[in-house]
Amino acid sequence: MQKVLVGIDVGTTRIKIVVTDLELNLLHQDALPTPWIHTNNLSEIDMNLLASTAISLTERTVSAVEGQAVSIGVTGFSETGALLGKNLQPIAPGFAWHDPRGNLEQVEKFFGADEFERTVAAKITPVVTLTKILWQQERMPETREVSHFIGAPEWIMHSLGADLVNELSLVSRSGFLDIEAKAPWKAAIELVNGGENFLGRLVGAGEVIGRANDSAPANLRGAALTIAGHDHQTAAYYLGAVKDGALFDSMGTAEAVVRTHKGTVSRDSMGRLAKHGVNVGWTVIPNHQTILAGMPTGISLERISSMLGAKNKEDRKVLGDAALLVKRNEHDLKVNGSYHSVDVIGITDGVTPAHIWRAAVEDLTDLFDKTVKVIDAEVGTYEEVTIAGGWIHNPMVQEAKKKEYGAYTVVDKLEPGAMGAAEFAGIAIGVITPRWS
Repeated sequence: MQKVLVGIDVGTTRIKIVVTDLELNLLHQDALPTPWIHTNNLSEIDMNLLASTAISLTERTVSAVEGQAVSIGVTGFSETGALLGKNLQPIAPGFAWHDPRGNLEQVEKFFGADEFERTVAAKITPVVTLTKILWQQERMPETREVSHFIGAPEWIMHSLGADLVNELSLVSRSGFLDIEAKAPWKAAIELVNGGENFLGRLVGAGEVIGRANDSAPANLRGAALTIAGHDHQTAAYYLGAVKDGALFDSMGTAEAVVRTHKGTVSRDSMGRLAKHGVNVGWTVIPNHQTILAGMPTGISLERISSMLGAKNKEDRKVLGDAALLVKRNEHDLKVNGSYHSVDVIGITDGVTPAHIWRAAVEDLTDLFDKTVKVIDAEVGTYEEVTIAGGWIHNPMVQEAKKKEYGAYTVVDKLEPGAMGAAEFAGIAIGVITPRWS
């Protein structure tokens, strides 16, 4: 049986697995829907089901190449995790990062917005894990006696036999880490009745945190286990876009800007960034931080193009080519987007789909660029730009990004999150050299 590396990407929509040889050449990949329970706008997950689904899919994918895993890395979303009781088993479902349930008032009352933002570099919103757990403790008595909190990727690895750990780029988004101190925030932990071991051992991406034990599937047993970090950052690392001064623009459903900064952003800067919806945390390479923000560019472009009858890549390219030929100042169109809706204002006689598409791309790019400039003001101007995602292939988007950034590099690689996780699996056992060496 050939020795293989495994990368697991626990995504909001799908769990993706890649199996590679020891030089990171892809051998096989597979995926399954992430097993959420959706009720209207609420989304939660049984943490044991999440772990068993990921592990069985990993076994299947490794079996497809008749392989034996020697190292397994996992990346994924960060705010969803396992709240563990005294028996080290989950005592509540994990809430999705976008689930609106969160006790914001208690956090605001206990800390105040300024202290919270300066400490954890995030706004007080239901996205932050701390608010989710407080909501559960208010309504679910069984969650008031807690032992540990670990994120979804760490829980999957623990289910395979790893130690209880919290990887820095994941726990940075929980509300339980003092970002500047790179240490557990005791006041936040006390607020949820957690003890000094509420967080596991803090580790960096690529550290060995255990071995797959005898309860794991046979083709996974003995494999080194590691956390590859937060999915946006792991993908950016694989694409070569995590280094000091680098900007990674991920143009998916949400357009994410990921800046990498060597050293520590000050508390004052973190507070100012948080008020603009920009998060700061530790990233997947040592002694570097990431500055991360998401904007509704992709989902807004999806809505506009569908409204205009362009529902596939080819039709959108035609629309983009036509938009390049019209002048913006011929009409006073304005477009604004949010995750919930998109507004188009100023449709008058003579407005064509090309005019609307040009306005949409330019206005949404301008909105994104305002966030980029907020980050620049705190940590300096970026030195290079890497862009990934389907929208960058639209001609109108390419033109808008050229005006925004000047030069940029486009990268197209399949499953960069899972492949990044496999790369960190190789780093963990020394068969792949870290890019920061």
